[in-house]
Amino acid sequence: MHLFSILLTIQGTAAVISLIGAVVVAGVVLFVVSTSHKPDTDHTAKTKVYKFRGKYFAGLLAVIVVGFALSMATLPYPQFQKDAPDQTVVVVGSQWMWKMAVSDDGTVPADVAKFKGTSTITLPANKTLKFWVSASDVNHNYAIYDANGELLAQTQAMPGYWNALQYRFSTPGTYTILCLEYCGAPHTVMTGKINVQ
Repeated sequence: MHLFSILLTIQGTAAVISLIGAVVVAGVVLFVVSTSHKPDTDHTAKTKVYKFRGKYFAGLLAVIVVGFALSMATLPYPQFQKDAPDQTVVVVGSQWMWKMAVSDDGTVPADVAKFKGTSTITLPANKTLKFWVSASDVNHNYAIYDANGELLAQTQAMPGYWNALQYRFSTPGTYTILCLEYCGAPHTVMTGKINVQ
C-alpha cells in the first residue's frame, strides 16, 4: 500500500514515466544492435521505409512543438501568476539556518547580513504569498514540504540575488523547509517551519 501511495505523488508519477521511457529506449537500442549485423537483403523494403522518414520527422517535430507550447503555459513565470500577492515573505538562507519574516511594505532588505528573521513563521491559509528568497553566504535551495513529505514548491537562494516564489497554502498545518543544495557538513540540520492557519 505504501508503494501505491508513493506512485500517486507527482514525483512518483514522474519516476514511473522515466522508468518506462528508459525501458523503451533500452529495448529499441537492443533491437537495433541485434539486427544491425544482418546483411542488407531487402532493398525494396528499405526504399519504402525511407519514403516515410520525412513525414515521420515532420509529425514528431509537430508533437514536440505543440507539447512545448502547452507546457510553457504552466511554468511559474510571472506573466502566468495572475494573482497579486496578499502577503510578502522575505527569506534569507545562511549556513545553516533559514531566516523568515513578513515584509509589511512588500520590499526586500538592502543588506541580507543584517536581516532579522526566525526559522519558524506563521502564515495564513488560502492567501497568495510571495516569497522573496536570497542567501547571505553560499547557494542554498528553499524547499517547502507538506506533512506527507511531498515537495510543494522550491527556488534557489543565491547570494546577491532575489528569487521570487509565489505559493498558496490551501490546507492549514505545519510545513517543513529544507535546503536542497549541499552547503556544508551541517546541511541536514538547515530546516525551518511554516505554520499555516
